[in-house]
Amino acid sequence: MISGEDAATFLQGQTTCDVFAIAEAGGALGALCNPKGRVISLFHLVKHGDDFLMLLPREMSSLIVKRLSMFVFRSKVTIRDASDEFVLLGCANEISTEQKQQLSPIASIPIAPYAHLTIIISNKQQFQREQLTDSFSIEQELEPWQEILTSACYPEVNTATSELFIPQMLNLDKLNGINFKKGCYTGQEIVARMHYKGSVKRRLVSYQSANKYVAGDDIYQLNTDNSIGTILSSHKSKNSNYAGLAVLKVECIENNPLVLSDNSEVIIQQAEYDLD
Repeated sequence: MISGEDAATFLQGQTTCDVFAIAEAGGALGALCNPKGRVISLFHLVKHGDDFLMLLPREMSSLIVKRLSMFVFRSKVTIRDASDEFVLLGCANEISTEQKQQLSPIASIPIAPYAHLTIIISNKQQFQREQLTDSFSIEQELEPWQEILTSACYPEVNTATSELFIPQMLNLDKLNGINFKKGCYTGQEIVARMHYKGSVKRRLVSYQSANKYVAGDDIYQLNTDNSIGTILSSHKSKNSNYAGLAVLKVECIENNPLVLSDNSEVIIQQAEYDLD
């Protein structure tokens, strides 16, 4: 949680999204970058009263709290890990107004461009007091939600892949995760230069495979010496295979399936949203 009268101004100088454009109980996808324009972490930023909630993987929370705290200086900003105060629910289907009220949401954040995918944030104490009806089917495990987001080619970054990619390689320019008119922020010069003067030579895709891969591993095509991409994730899927995300060279994306150096096949699933 980022609090204080300078919170919005502080975050505007650290993130790729336009913090000033976030409405009350609204949210925005964005990234924190290092000075070289590489993504340290992805997040959803949610406005909650005078505070901002930054939704990111739990394994990244202490790293991000420490990093952001380095740049506070004399700003009137307080940064802390508030993970235990809230409950996050991932919804893969549209829910009614009545159902939403039962969840006592602080905010309901759509995952663009997928209207049926939503993150609902509830106060933990209020949520625990609610007696949810049989109209809800709540899955306790994280893996099914990860599989849904993977199938939607929605980016994720963890400690193994932090600071490896510029935002465009993670398709943030196609998911409204970068505002190119907002002004300066850490890494902005590199990100803007690629947008206005360069081309994105690597893009995020989802894949399926019979083998499990490790986040951060480089992958190689059969009979090639140079890496064609990097694995972001690998999750067990319903069909007993694995599904995950990878950043691949653009010229390799249409080579489907890819035959890797170990003779295994990876089936590429291009994003539903346009990458051109």
